[in-house]
Amino acid sequence: MRWEPLRVSDAAGWADAVAEAEQVDRTGEHYDADDLARELQDPHLDLANATLGAWDGGRLAAAGVLRTNDSPVPVHRVFFDGVVHPAYRRQGLGRQLLDWALKTTPAVAGARHPGAPCELHAEVSDANDGKQALFAGAGFAPQRWFFAMRRPLSGELPQVSVPAGYRIERFDPDRHVEAARLVRNAAFADHWGFSERAADTWRHWITGTPAFRPGLSYVATADHPAPADGGLAAILLAHHYQADTQATGRSEAWITVVGTRREHRRRGLAGALLAATLRQAQLDGFALAGLGVDADSPTGALGLYRSAGFAVEHRFARYVRPF
Repeated sequence: MRWEPLRVSDAAGWADAVAEAEQVDRTGEHYDADDLARELQDPHLDLANATLGAWDGGRLAAAGVLRTNDSPVPVHRVFFDGVVHPAYRRQGLGRQLLDWALKTTPAVAGARHPGAPCELHAEVSDANDGKQALFAGAGFAPQRWFFAMRRPLSGELPQVSVPAGYRIERFDPDRHVEAARLVRNAAFADHWGFSERAADTWRHWITGTPAFRPGLSYVATADHPAPADGGLAAILLAHHYQADTQATGRSEAWITVVGTRREHRRRGLAGALLAATLRQAQLDGFALAGLGVDADSPTGALGLYRSAGFAVEHRFARYVRPF
């Protein structure tokens, strides 16, 4: 087995390993080579020091990536994502990847935010007993649970009911990119695991990716907005991933971000934005809509999504180890 850092040109091999793993793990997540190439092009990813692949000849048997956060406040959360091709499991590769991550995290974190305390985070499916045991044996503990939820877009959908004093409009890439980032940072500041998004990573991961769908994304504006709002009170941003359609045969509108500034909460803005996106996705021919949610979101988001017809399909635990 040959161990070396990943390169952008390794995206196809990584995608193959991920696709084979999904046949076994059934997490409901799918990625193609273009998706993973973009992940490897993250402007803050140190390919030489924060990625590792295990190669058996020309096949990628295992891969791991460490992602730093834009902000170290209150703590620098580094995320570990690893996969082992099913043909190479039960050979210790997963443990080797995790050992590498534990050894490497302090240096990778320190290079981005010197002197800041850090934690290593990983998401593990509730259905993957082996992965849970691997992380628990390495000193990790589950600290939070997240749900992947979906609903079909056939039949009746929620009505778009815009609260008095607000208006809803389609996301405009020429006007709303930075204002939406500020709303996201303000809306999630009181959520568990929050970290501010910087402008460059916001564009790379959210509004600048080919998967972003401005036509399915909406913003809410108060009739008399405060200057700090940047003109926006709430946002909903959606994406569509071709890899999901190719793997499942169903086209899905993925709702990536739903956020309302705290001073505008409890007025029905999130529900109105959600209804607008669901209706547009139905008109555009999507078969279903999906989203991820913190099971204990302080905004009561889980209840909102259930009332809009979403049901939990997959559960993930966030495993954390402090340094």
